[in-house]
Amino acid sequence: MTDEALDNLARQALLDAIHQEYGSLMAEMPEHDFLPEFEKKMRRMIRRANHPVRHRIVQAAACLALAVLLSGCAVLAVSPEARAAFAGWIKELQQEWFSYHYAGEIDSSPRNTVYFPAWLPEGYREVEAPKPGTFVRALYQNESGALLSFAYQVGLEKMTFHVEWENTNIQPVIVSGKKADLYQNTPDGANVLVWTDEAQGIVFWLAAQLTEEELIQAAESLQESEPLDWVYRPTWLPGPVALVSSVEADGEGNTVYETGEGDLITFCYSKSGKTPYAGRTGGQSIVLESGTAMLYPAEEGGMDSVLTWADNETGYALWLISRMPEEELIQFAESVRIYTNNINSTLESEPFSDDLIIGPPCEKVRQVLTEEFAASVKAYAERDAKANIYMQDDYQEMERAYMQTHISPQREPAMERVSDLMNQYLGADQPPSNHVLCLIEPFYFASITASDGHAAAHIYDVYGHMIASHSSYNSDGDPWSDIWTLEELQFSYQANQIYAAAYREARMKLINND
Repeated sequence: MTDEALDNLARQALLDAIHQEYGSLMAEMPEHDFLPEFEKKMRRMIRRANHPVRHRIVQAAACLALAVLLSGCAVLAVSPEARAAFAGWIKELQQEWFSYHYAGEIDSSPRNTVYFPAWLPEGYREVEAPKPGTFVRALYQNESGALLSFAYQVGLEKMTFHVEWENTNIQPVIVSGKKADLYQNTPDGANVLVWTDEAQGIVFWLAAQLTEEELIQAAESLQESEPLDWVYRPTWLPGPVALVSSVEADGEGNTVYETGEGDLITFCYSKSGKTPYAGRTGGQSIVLESGTAMLYPAEEGGMDSVLTWADNETGYALWLISRMPEEELIQFAESVRIYTNNINSTLESEPFSDDLIIGPPCEKVRQVLTEEFAASVKAYAERDAKANIYMQDDYQEMERAYMQTHISPQREPAMERVSDLMNQYLGADQPPSNHVLCLIEPFYFASITASDGHAAAHIYDVYGHMIASHSSYNSDGDPWSDIWTLEELQFSYQANQIYAAAYREARMKLINND
């Protein structure tokens, strides 16, 4: 069959499907002009389609769509009833993304085991261990600094996993006898292997500058850990409180909060199944949603109230010490849940301490603070000293441009691509949706939560550090905010120190000469 005949057949099949599904509505649609954003996106798609390589991809996508239509599987895309009856992972092509989402019953039961690759290429060591949750991630590194990222999403939570395909060659491969997808990138980029476990409802992926054989061998070595310790957290607190301290390790937890009135709330748990109050008398039985508890009232001028209870499923003992009223003690206890990580808690952004920022810079920052750059900074400082204007705009622009070229992550292209996908889920009539994205080049993660026409998104680098954040509620007109990395903060501090010293020296010379 010729290319033209194939294109015509694919076009006709698609048109027939559209007319069959929406024919009665198309006649009622009024003529209208498209929004500029839509036309811009269409022009971009046309340019891609006109590229010889892209033409083959588009033709392959047309063949895929045709095969789906002819096989009757397209019903899954338009019939909620059919989707509900189908349990398993569904892979769909959506413009620049392949999307994996789980269709079937939702099971929110927490898990206290993790999967990990038991085999890695020689020289790789673990730098970040996997933690239980709906999103699990581990990071490995070899002696030369090359990274291997392993992660998986438990599909039994309503979450869609997307992989960018634009800069890749997608190769079907086999992992442990099951079909998998290998996204092969440029020679300097990461290759990504994606595979699913239907029985467990999990989508896995490995990303590294490794060969197909090495990635498959690592994937096939996957093992499940022994049961890990549970972690408990309250989901309700009595008004504004401050976290005073928290220690959670080896199945033991002790977290202290302080209320606005200065009262302390201490929440503890122990896998031993015992509390320090087992021998205490004078308690009264309290009924909780999960069972019974013992309440020991506060003593006049002495100890605070103590509420103790147990998780019968795990055998853990839990207790709460506070002067809160009884109803608040009960509400706190009933809010306690087993804590599991999701993408935003696993890849959370924590502020860097001043000691890290002003301390010795990392190797990357030291390498870019060259003598040539320092001389340029001093020249700007001496010029500004003569004008008696500290850090004129053009100096700040020079410093920012230098940092973006040598230090900063590739935020702009990542934000643009995340925005493209996010816009697909911002319809006011869309139900709340959660998404995990895998950007191939550079290899970044992103998360999106969309609901009621609004969205929030976070972008993380390969180390799990947040580099950008999006909120459609931002009032300044730009929904994106840069989250500076430690390297950027260190560079800015060091550059400003060089500038400040040169500026002071130049000002002193000018004053003395006068």
